[in-house]
Amino acid sequence: MSALSTRMNAIQAALAAMVPARIVTRSLKDFASRPLSELKEGIYTVLSASEGGYSHYLGGMTRDGEHRVLVVGQIAVAETSEPSATEDAEGLMIDEIKAFTRALPPELGSLTLTDWRQSQQLDHPYGWVTFDMTLREG
Repeated sequence: MSALSTRMNAIQAALAAMVPARIVTRSLKDFASRPLSELKEGIYTVLSASEGGYSHYLGGMTRDGEHRVLVVGQIAVAETSEPSATEDAEGLMIDEIKAFTRALPPELGSLTLTDWRQSQQLDHPYGWVTFDMTLREG
């Protein structure tokens, strides 16, 4: 297993332990490919986005970069609900990820939330939130 896989699995496991009522995976799937029962529970998908920001001192190349991690939250609310219910459900996911980044295990201690974006009610009754995070290597 690669160092990247090990790191991503550690993030997945830590998040799953923090939010046991949600599904946490490393496999991103479209809403149509997910059972409605899973979408109503809420799904987090942990993805590796990129790495960069390496120092350029002798011997330091590729040892102390910044790994960019993306977490995608997907959720569904009742079709009969108001679009604001989608935003409210996304808000709970935002609160969970903020709490997650405040209570990380030591091996993930440098994982920080840099920003998030949400669906803006555009896909009601489906909602989504993307969380950009960075993990400092070194």
